[in-house]
Amino acid sequence: MEILLVIDMQQKYMDNYESDLLERVNMRIQEAVAADIPVVYVRNVGKIENEDKYVLAEGLDVVSKYVFAKRWPSAFSSEEFVQFIERMQVDVINMVGVDGRCCVARSVLDAKNKGYEVRLYLDAVAATNDNFYIKELPKMQEAGIVIVSD
Repeated sequence: MEILLVIDMQQKYMDNYESDLLERVNMRIQEAVAADIPVVYVRNVGKIENEDKYVLAEGLDVVSKYVFAKRWPSAFSSEEFVQFIERMQVDVINMVGVDGRCCVARSVLDAKNKGYEVRLYLDAVAATNDNFYIKELPKMQEAGIVIVSD
């Protein structure tokens, strides 16, 4: 089973990235829908008492009810997310979202370390520090993550 994992596409963060990022992520979401690939969303919630301030981005295509909260950078810090993908027998995780140097990077590496096939779609990933992020890409490739650049 294959999924598209959308990481931290939240209103709170959108001003930090290119204005067309949302459009590029939505394009990947619509491709997944067309291919009958479930779309899963993980959002950073920080402190539990502030969870209501960490909403998904306005205009983001939310095409499933699979929305999970995390308090640490990796999507795999969400026990509910981990249980969900185990129940769904996921073996391939396609990732998009923010931030490429932190939450996305940690999630792709954790996924690979847990034995998942991982694809990172560069056109739908953004980072606040592109230089740092670009330096991380070869490490991701060395770890066996497929970097999709078109």
